[in-house]
Amino acid sequence: MTITATCAVVGGGISGIATAHYLRRAGIDAELLEQHRAPGGRMLGATLDGERIDLGGKNIGRHYRRFRALAHELGPFALEPFGINTSRIRDGRIVTLDSTHRLASTFAYMRGCPPADALRLAALCSRVWLDARNRFLDGPSFARLARRADDSTLSTYFSPAFCRAVVRAMSVRMNGAEPDEIHLGNFGTHLGMWLDTYDQLKDGMGAFIDAATAPLKIRCDARVERVVVRNGRVSGLQVRYADGRASDLGYDHVVLATPACVSAELLREHDAVLAAAFDEIRYFPVLVVVAAYRRPVFSVNVRGLSFGPDSELSNAGAYGIERLDMVRYTFSGRKARALIASARGVDGIARPQAEGLLDLAEAALRRHIPVERADRRDVVAHLFDPGLCAYAPHHYRLRALLDDRRHAIDGLAFAGDYLRGASIEACMFAAQEAAVRIAQSFPKGSRRSSRGTGYGYRAST
Repeated sequence: MTITATCAVVGGGISGIATAHYLRRAGIDAELLEQHRAPGGRMLGATLDGERIDLGGKNIGRHYRRFRALAHELGPFALEPFGINTSRIRDGRIVTLDSTHRLASTFAYMRGCPPADALRLAALCSRVWLDARNRFLDGPSFARLARRADDSTLSTYFSPAFCRAVVRAMSVRMNGAEPDEIHLGNFGTHLGMWLDTYDQLKDGMGAFIDAATAPLKIRCDARVERVVVRNGRVSGLQVRYADGRASDLGYDHVVLATPACVSAELLREHDAVLAAAFDEIRYFPVLVVVAAYRRPVFSVNVRGLSFGPDSELSNAGAYGIERLDMVRYTFSGRKARALIASARGVDGIARPQAEGLLDLAEAALRRHIPVERADRRDVVAHLFDPGLCAYAPHHYRLRALLDDRRHAIDGLAFAGDYLRGASIEACMFAAQEAAVRIAQSFPKGSRRSSRGTGYGYRAST
């Protein structure tokens, strides 16, 4: 049976949810298709010690104006300050970078690093301060840098000592990548996040996901196997449900709000060149373990600790300013990948496996901060794979391909973390651009009348 709808948005993560909302505000009926049982994507939630928690992204920057606008419309949602508070070990001592004392703590955090590197970093930061477009992929200053420098990795731009002390804390946390796996042309996204100040939703991202998806048409447990194109134009999707049933769904427009690797497979039969460009975009897996304890583990002054390339554990941090008894452990980076590979293919991470991972995490943290197995109350773990997007060098080339009419399929648009950056706000920026593209391709008079929403549809930063 063929069912006809106006526009399909494939992927129920923040990119897909935001795209559906932008389309609705433009007067376009949209249906969200999600292959899992519930939407949310990499903003996945879980239950820990009887509480609902977030396993994925949950920090909301002060510069996240798109997200905050949508949350304000759907809310109200109470926010609490979170800030940046991260520490590293230097000469056996904990050194902390804290956004509430940004200048002084930055100098202390970088003490001992080569001055030339600090000057290079300051010059790059100034590009972000002076032009907000540089917070996103293909920002003008960093696109120019990419043309000059993206044949090499960031590890050739900064010294090994600086990469280990400063750059790696950003790249592993934001992309699951090492400094020799990222490029200068994309570094504005890291600096934009590093220079921001953060809040968290008091009731968690789950409350936002519930509110954001309530007004949407959603098909869950629906995996898209093929985009159907006839005479150069999208005509529908082939979908397989969790119970094995297959269905052909008719749509005039489709937005692929999926990771680049998923979009590449759906695109390959129609445009091998563009699919190959998507193949170049790398995703690195990340394994998250969250544990609840009977006492605070971290303190108000030290809420997080970054680990070096010799540790499978890349970061451990307090879940929130008021939740110092709840710790989020992250396994990512090159050293962690063998460990992560052993968890790949498991349908969820069972309690015994989660506790084994927690043993490893606590052993690493215990060298610097007291944490005891006897104090555990509960633990939950999740493997994100595909995990964190690490982009591709020369990102402007991908943007040029997407704007090239020879690689355009009428009625098809893309959104996702590989287009403007991996942050929540960057995903919403890409969603906004996809909605604009779809809205502009609709025949005049074919859309519903749209109510005022406060959203602009000009794809600006």
